[in-house]
Amino acid sequence: MSKPPTMRDVAELAGVSVQTVSCVVNETGHISPKTRKKVLRAIDELHYRPDRIARIMRTGQTRLIGLLILDITNPVHSLVASAVESAAYARGYKVVLYNVGMSAERERECLQASAEGLVDGLILVNTVDREQAFRFIQHERLHAVLIDCLSEAELPVVSVDNFQASYLAAEHAIALGHRRIAHLAGSATLWIARQRVEGYQQALADHGLDYQRVIVARSGRWDFEAGYRAMSDLLADGEPPTAICAASDLMAIGAYRAIAEAGLRVPDDLSVIGFDDIPAAAYALPPLTTIRQPFEGIALTAVSLLLDLFAGNRPAQWLCALAPELIVRQSTAEVSHDRQTWAGSPAGESA
Repeated sequence: MSKPPTMRDVAELAGVSVQTVSCVVNETGHISPKTRKKVLRAIDELHYRPDRIARIMRTGQTRLIGLLILDITNPVHSLVASAVESAAYARGYKVVLYNVGMSAERERECLQASAEGLVDGLILVNTVDREQAFRFIQHERLHAVLIDCLSEAELPVVSVDNFQASYLAAEHAIALGHRRIAHLAGSATLWIARQRVEGYQQALADHGLDYQRVIVARSGRWDFEAGYRAMSDLLADGEPPTAICAASDLMAIGAYRAIAEAGLRVPDDLSVIGFDDIPAAAYALPPLTTIRQPFEGIALTAVSLLLDLFAGNRPAQWLCALAPELIVRQSTAEVSHDRQTWAGSPAGESA
């Protein structure tokens, strides 16, 4: 069996130095496009495969980023994971996905694996056990960036501007004439959940509205069932709302079922606004008015911040809050105060 080709073989075929081949393989130095093309052609012709272990030992870098996701079955987490993978790949890194499955023990094991040098750094999309995770990251001096999770530790945080996003949602309902607007919250403790509640409350206060209902999902989750249960609880209230701002699209779609079971219709009897703009939002019946999160922008920012940490650079700001966008579809409509009837609004408009 013939010996596998070496970097020296590639250099001889391409007519360049071994150092030049090393720069191309490791994506370092300044190599002209013409020379890079010659080296890559030689690599392809010889079927050369770099010795990854030797490179890690030489450079101390794996070119891998660990991505901790609470629950990959959650469409929002899947969208973030896909966006982070694309952003990392564009910068020459690959992503190792750790799906912790809402388990603090699995989260601890994934953090331990990262500390053993399997990845260069971490991006955490929230955490199961925040104190444990942050304490471990600080103790092991790991490079880490957080998404949707505020930290008292010096860790960069990237998120949509949750306060402004929820404010936009409530203000949209107010602009349609609604005065009884409720909020379905996914959690009572998470930072992003509190920000969304506060944005809703501030919008109502700024417009002088006294009616305020915040229903927290009993499970503390943000899924279909949480929205269904929270909406059912809300409809049992003595003074039901005419509009709903949900903390997630999943909760909003879950609320649809509770509304239908109560013999009501969206948006004729209740306007519903979601949060996230997952693909299912546009295909719900009726299509869901929602707040769009800039998932690609969040991922690009998180990866850029992490690479800055690799380079020893401190972030210019520790909290990066990206702008949300209101997407108006057919689940919201104007309210007529004299007879409590609604007239539909055009579909597909965005503000």
